[in-house]
Amino acid sequence: MYKRQGLGPTRLLTQVVFPAALPKIIVGLRIALGIAWLVVVAAEMVAVDSGLGYLVIDSRNAGKRYDLVVAAMLIIGLIGLVLDTAFRRLETIKSVRWGFRDES
Repeated sequence: MYKRQGLGPTRLLTQVVFPAALPKIIVGLRIALGIAWLVVVAAEMVAVDSGLGYLVIDSRNAGKRYDLVVAAMLIIGLIGLVLDTAFRRLETIKSVRWGFRDES
């Protein structure tokens, strides 16, 4: 009688929908990672006795050690930069770029 053509639901999801959505998912994860890093450092400033956030607050309060404050701030920034760079490299993988136009 009538034979159905095209992709089945599983293949449609894995070969069309997921590859099309993956670039946007990675961008969302990149933004969430930046916010999560910010929250971790802020929580260290408030609630714990270790970590880079604690180092910033403790160095400022205990003897005005601004050299340690600046060093901790630079380390926080470098870690954030490394995390962001890792996700940016993930975006450049050819199979992930399916949803983006080729700018070159």
